[in-house]
Amino acid sequence: MITKQKGLRLADAALRTLLALLFLVAAGMKFASVQYEVSGFTFFGYAMWFMYLIGSLELTGSILLLIPGCAAFGALLLSAVMVGAAWTLVRVGAPLSAVAQPVVLLLVLAGIAFARRNELLIFRNGKAAPERLPRSGNDQITF
Repeated sequence: MITKQKGLRLADAALRTLLALLFLVAAGMKFASVQYEVSGFTFFGYAMWFMYLIGSLELTGSILLLIPGCAAFGALLLSAVMVGAAWTLVRVGAPLSAVAQPVVLLLVLAGIAFARRNELLIFRNGKAAPERLPRSGNDQITF
Protein backbone atom coordinates (compact mmCIF):
# COMPACT_ATOMS: atom_id res chain seq x y z
CA MET A 1 0.00 0.00 0.00
CA ILE A 2 1.31 3.41 -0.92
CA THR A 3 0.91 6.00 1.79
CA LYS A 4 0.18 9.63 0.98
CA GLN A 5 3.70 10.71 1.90
CA LYS A 6 5.28 7.95 -0.18
CA GLY A 7 3.00 8.86 -3.09
CA LEU A 8 4.07 12.50 -2.86
CA ARG A 9 7.72 11.48 -2.86
CA LEU A 10 7.18 9.30 -5.93
CA ALA A 11 5.33 12.11 -7.73
CA ASP A 12 8.12 14.55 -6.82
CA ALA A 13 10.78 12.18 -8.13
CA ALA A 14 8.82 11.50 -11.33
CA LEU A 15 8.25 15.21 -12.00
CA ARG A 16 11.90 16.07 -11.35
CA THR A 17 13.02 13.22 -13.61
CA LEU A 18 10.73 14.32 -16.46
CA LEU A 19 11.91 17.93 -16.16
CA ALA A 20 15.53 16.83 -16.01
CA LEU A 21 15.07 14.80 -19.20
CA LEU A 22 13.36 17.73 -20.91
CA PHE A 23 16.18 20.13 -20.09
CA LEU A 24 18.83 17.51 -20.85
CA VAL A 25 17.40 17.12 -24.36
CA ALA A 26 17.21 20.90 -24.75
CA ALA A 27 20.86 21.23 -23.68
CA GLY A 28 21.89 18.45 -26.05
CA MET A 29 20.20 20.22 -28.94
CA LYS A 30 22.16 23.37 -28.16
CA PHE A 31 25.48 21.52 -27.86
CA ALA A 32 24.78 19.68 -31.12
CA SER A 33 24.04 23.03 -32.80
CA VAL A 34 20.72 21.76 -34.14
CA GLN A 35 19.54 24.14 -36.86
CA TYR A 36 16.35 24.96 -34.94
CA GLU A 37 18.40 26.21 -31.96
CA VAL A 38 20.95 28.07 -34.07
CA SER A 39 18.29 29.87 -36.11
CA GLY A 40 16.31 30.67 -32.96
CA PHE A 41 19.23 32.25 -31.15
CA THR A 42 20.17 34.14 -34.32
CA PHE A 43 16.60 35.38 -34.77
CA PHE A 44 16.48 36.59 -31.17
CA GLY A 45 19.76 38.45 -31.67
CA TYR A 46 21.97 36.34 -29.42
CA ALA A 47 25.53 35.24 -30.16
CA MET A 48 26.34 31.55 -30.52
CA TRP A 49 28.40 31.53 -27.31
CA PHE A 50 25.19 32.48 -25.49
CA MET A 51 23.46 29.38 -26.89
CA TYR A 52 26.22 27.22 -25.38
CA LEU A 53 25.98 29.11 -22.08
CA ILE A 54 22.24 28.44 -21.90
CA GLY A 55 22.89 24.79 -22.81
CA SER A 56 25.42 24.58 -19.96
CA LEU A 57 22.92 26.09 -17.52
CA GLU A 58 20.24 23.65 -18.69
CA LEU A 59 22.61 20.71 -18.32
CA THR A 60 23.71 21.81 -14.85
CA GLY A 61 20.14 22.45 -13.73
CA SER A 62 18.93 19.08 -15.01
CA ILE A 63 21.70 17.27 -13.12
CA LEU A 64 21.00 19.22 -9.94
CA LEU A 65 17.28 18.35 -10.17
CA LEU A 66 18.21 14.68 -9.84
CA ILE A 67 20.62 14.99 -6.90
CA PRO A 68 18.97 14.69 -3.48
CA GLY A 69 19.64 17.85 -1.51
CA CYS A 70 20.36 19.88 -4.66
CA ALA A 71 17.03 19.78 -6.49
CA ALA A 72 15.95 23.20 -5.19
CA PHE A 73 19.15 24.77 -6.54
CA GLY A 74 18.56 23.12 -9.93
CA ALA A 75 14.96 24.34 -9.96
CA LEU A 76 16.07 27.90 -9.19
CA LEU A 77 18.76 27.81 -11.88
CA LEU A 78 16.32 26.54 -14.49
CA SER A 79 13.72 29.06 -13.30
CA ALA A 80 16.17 31.85 -14.09
CA VAL A 81 16.68 30.39 -17.57
CA MET A 82 12.89 30.29 -18.06
CA VAL A 83 12.56 33.94 -16.97
CA GLY A 84 15.09 34.83 -19.66
CA ALA A 85 13.28 32.71 -22.24
CA ALA A 86 9.92 34.30 -21.46
CA TRP A 87 11.41 37.80 -21.52
CA THR A 88 13.06 37.13 -24.87
CA LEU A 89 9.76 35.99 -26.36
CA VAL A 90 7.93 39.04 -24.97
CA ARG A 91 10.71 41.33 -26.26
CA VAL A 92 10.34 40.10 -29.85
CA GLY A 93 6.55 40.23 -29.74
CA ALA A 94 5.88 36.50 -29.80
CA PRO A 95 2.25 35.43 -29.35
CA LEU A 96 1.03 34.71 -25.85
CA SER A 97 0.81 30.99 -26.66
CA ALA A 98 4.59 30.93 -27.25
CA VAL A 99 5.29 32.82 -24.01
CA ALA A 100 3.10 30.38 -22.07
CA GLN A 101 5.52 27.46 -22.39
CA PRO A 102 8.46 28.98 -20.45
CA VAL A 103 6.02 30.57 -17.99
CA VAL A 104 4.38 27.21 -17.22
CA LEU A 105 7.81 25.59 -16.80
CA LEU A 106 8.83 28.52 -14.58
CA LEU A 107 5.80 27.98 -12.34
CA VAL A 108 6.43 24.23 -12.06
CA LEU A 109 10.12 24.80 -11.28
CA ALA A 110 9.27 27.51 -8.74
CA GLY A 111 6.87 25.06 -7.10
CA ILE A 112 9.63 22.47 -6.83
CA ALA A 113 12.02 25.03 -5.37
CA PHE A 114 9.37 26.12 -2.86
CA ALA A 115 8.45 22.57 -1.89
CA ARG A 116 12.12 21.73 -1.36
CA ARG A 117 13.09 25.09 0.15
CA ASN A 118 14.71 23.35 3.13
CA GLU A 119 17.53 22.37 0.76
CA LEU A 120 18.29 26.08 0.27
CA LEU A 121 19.02 26.63 3.96
CA ILE A 122 22.79 26.43 3.94
CA PHE A 123 23.18 28.42 7.12
CA ARG A 124 20.79 28.76 10.00
CA ASN A 125 21.52 31.13 12.86
CA GLY A 126 25.11 31.49 11.69
CA LYS A 127 25.73 27.73 11.75
CA ALA A 128 25.74 25.20 8.96
CA ALA A 129 22.28 23.68 8.60
CA PRO A 130 21.88 19.93 9.03
CA GLU A 131 22.21 17.97 5.83
CA ARG A 132 18.79 16.38 6.12
CA LEU A 133 16.06 18.55 7.60
CA PRO A 134 12.81 17.12 9.00
CA ARG A 135 10.31 16.13 6.31
CA SER A 136 7.13 15.55 8.30
CA GLY A 137 4.33 18.06 7.86
CA ASN A 138 4.27 18.94 11.58
CA ASP A 139 7.90 19.99 11.84
CA GLN A 140 8.46 23.73 11.53
CA ILE A 141 11.73 25.45 10.80
CA THR A 142 12.24 28.64 12.75
CA PHE A 143 14.81 31.32 12.28
